[in-house]
This record gives sequence, structure tokens and C-alpha cells, in this order.
Amino acid sequence: MKKFLLLLKMKTNRGFFVLIFLLLTFSTSAGDSIKSPVFFSVNYRGGQNKPHRTVVENLVYPYRSVDFKLGWQTLGNKAWHSAYRNPSFGVGFNYASFDTEIVGKPVAFYFFTQFPQYNATWGRLDLEVDCGLAYGINPYNADTNPYNFSTGSSTNVFFGFYLEQSFNIGKHVDVFAAGGFTHYSNGALDWPNLGLNIPSVKVGLRYQPNESKAYYTRPEFERKFSISTYVGGGTMFVFSKDTLTYNSGLVQPSLNYRIGYKHRVGIGYELSYNESYRIHWDPIIQNTPGRELWFHAIFASHEFLIERFTIHTQLGLYIGKHPVRDKVYYERIGIGYYITPWWRAVLNLKAHYIKAEYVELGFVFDVNL
Repeated sequence: MKKFLLLLKMKTNRGFFVLIFLLLTFSTSAGDSIKSPVFFSVNYRGGQNKPHRTVVENLVYPYRSVDFKLGWQTLGNKAWHSAYRNPSFGVGFNYASFDTEIVGKPVAFYFFTQFPQYNATWGRLDLEVDCGLAYGINPYNADTNPYNFSTGSSTNVFFGFYLEQSFNIGKHVDVFAAGGFTHYSNGALDWPNLGLNIPSVKVGLRYQPNESKAYYTRPEFERKFSISTYVGGGTMFVFSKDTLTYNSGLVQPSLNYRIGYKHRVGIGYELSYNESYRIHWDPIIQNTPGRELWFHAIFASHEFLIERFTIHTQLGLYIGKHPVRDKVYYERIGIGYYITPWWRAVLNLKAHYIKAEYVELGFVFDVNL
């Protein structure tokens, strides 16, 4: 166990970033993307950071960014295309400025997907999700940058969520406007980790060189049970960079049932070990690695199934004696990719009461019943 936690301590940060880029690579090559029409998009985003804690209330700065995308439009030639109303997906580049050196000028590379909510001959309404990595935020430093308490790292996760309305102005060109928010956070891989939350609007232009004609493929699936076993762990910083890093590990078996082509639900049990929970106990035993750092939980889960990808959420309830005495439940959200039909890599974010605790990296092994 000690060797496992030491390996996590050295590898989790790098593994976290590597996995994201592997997912981006796999996503652009999955399915029939070569046959799907390619498109190019450029947009301008504008907004303002909205502090969500008193300690970062000084960070009320305007947000301006330019965004470039390379994407593919699915046509319905696979069942998951039709199930999700022929979404589009691809990769993007974002350059942003907060008009102050306190925060900096981050650049981001990310994966995006757009799920149509409404289609018409004149345009469509899309739900867009962006997820990737950003670099260039000026991190907190007690001596050189004490006014940016939002993040302690230059590298952060970049996340966007937008509702986009597009209008056709020709066979190959669309214009669009969207509203939503952008988020930067290091997911507790460094300290501080409060993050930046930016409600914003964007306007842009999309160009697709080749016309496309969509058709419908009937999604078929089999309702069935499966047993999944998740093995993973993570590393986090607590309070300040002067403290030691804390490692965690868990084993999580669950029973799942596929209720539809796009949905799977489940219930399960979690056995976890978390070194950071020493801070919740009496100082006399804070340095005692023992059973006080182990805890049990039960949970309910839901998964969206998108070809080889899964987007999963959990709501867990602690059972028995546990170190987080002021918390009753936890949340977990993540993304997975099936490397084989029975084995997937996952990247999770665990939180208590919607406050991020740490990032997990692991694998899930599935057995169909």
C-alpha cells in the first residue's frame, strides 16, 4: 500500500494531464470521423470573473478571449450519432486576457462537443461542453503575486458550458451567438484551488467546406446488468504549499443496469484510504497512519454512454465512523474511455458539498451478466 501511494504521489499530476490529451486524441479518431465533414470555427468571448469567496473578491476583472476550433459533424451513420441528434466534436484553442497581470493571459487546448437540442432548416440550438488544459495564469505567491488567491498553479483545467444558437447564412457558413460560463481550476492538485468562474457570451462564425446530408440509424441496445470494479487514487495539497502532499486510494465495486441506449444506473460500495483526513482528527493521532484513515460509503450512480466514452456521476453516503465528521455525503463526477470492451480509463473529481477535494485517476473493469 505504501509503495502504491508513493507512486501516486509522483505520477498522479502527470498522469492527469496525459490522460486528458489521450482522450482528446482518441475522441478525434473514434468512429467514422474521417467520413464526417470537417468544419472550422472562430469566436470571440467576453465576460467578467465572478468571485465566489471573500478571499478572492478583488478578482473582478473583465474576461476577453479569442477561440479557434477544428471539428467534425456526425451524419447519423452510427447509432450513437442518431441517439444524440448528430452531435459535432473536435479540438479547440483559446487565448484569453483578464486585463491584469495579477491573473495573467492563459492559453488553452481543449476537446469540445456540441449536442443539438433543436434543429431547423434555418439553424439549430446546441448545448456545448468544452474540457481541456490551460496554461499561463499567474499563480498565487505570497511574495510576488499575493493578490491572486484563486489558484496556486500556472496549469489548470479549462472547462466551458454554453447554449449556442446558430443561423444558416449560406450552404457552408453559419453565424452563432451563445451564453454560458468558463471555469479554470487545478482540481486541488495545488494550493490554493478556488478557481475562476466567468459568465460570458460569445459570437462567432462557422465554415464547413463540404455539404452534408444526415440520415438516421436506429439505436439498438440490450437491457442488462453488469458488475464494475473501480480502482484508483489521487494526490492533493492541503492549506499551503509548505504542507506535505496527501495521497488517497480506493476500491469501488458496483452493480449496474443499462436502462436505455444512452443511460446506465448503478449502486455500489466504496472502501477508501485518504491521508488528508488526518487533519480532521485530534492532533495527538494526526501522525498515526491507522484505521482512522480508512472509511466506507455506499453510493448511487448514473452514466451517459457516448460510443466509447462515459460521463459518470455519483452521490455517496458515508456509513459507520468516518473522519469527515462535518460531512454526510460526497459527490463524484468524471469521464471514462473504453480501451477495450471491458476495461476503461477514468478521470474523476471528488467533492464535498460541491467543493472540489481532489482529482482521481484510475481504471474500471466491467463484467456483463
